[in-house]
Amino acid sequence: MIYFQPDRRPRGRGGFTIVELMMVIGIIGILMGIVTTAAATSVKQARARQAQALCVAVEAGLDTYYAQNEEWPGSIGSSIKNGSISAGSNTEGYNNSTDVNLYVLQPGEIRDMIAALVKETKKGNPMLDISGLYVSRNPGEANDKGYGMDFTSAIRGTKKSKKKMKLSEMYFGYPETTHGWFRRFKITYSIPTDKMKVTRQ
Repeated sequence: MIYFQPDRRPRGRGGFTIVELMMVIGIIGILMGIVTTAAATSVKQARARQAQALCVAVEAGLDTYYAQNEEWPGSIGSSIKNGSISAGSNTEGYNNSTDVNLYVLQPGEIRDMIAALVKETKKGNPMLDISGLYVSRNPGEANDKGYGMDFTSAIRGTKKSKKKMKLSEMYFGYPETTHGWFRRFKITYSIPTDKMKVTRQ
């Protein structure tokens, strides 16, 4: 006859203690913090690259226009040609310096310049990639909190905002690095060299 002996080995305890549970939660929290920080850094870097690429593209477009027409586009072009822009006419300067040989364009002048490039591109004379432009109805000053959108979405409308944006309503710029707010370009004209420099604010 066969007898089964009861298993006398100590049984493992079930479940977790509070300390073990807290350790697991702590480890998960640390990992989530690392992932979130890495993702936020990646987004900031992507926005910075986009902003720089847009500045380079617009500046190249302005240089192309000038090479073809021997004057700068928009209302500022006429002012420069007529001699209305002169040393001392704008002392804001580049990077907030007081260099009177540098004229910082006003928001309306910037809008006129880039709108002229867009019009030329639409006519079949490519000045810049208009589909990559970042635009807003918001002027994009340093303290503004408003988002922009790409040019194609602006002229076609979106599901969220079906109202199409007219070219005359558009400010042109880039997404600010930290929060993604819309910021317009800063364009500075050097009077001695007759050159335009496109930068971020």
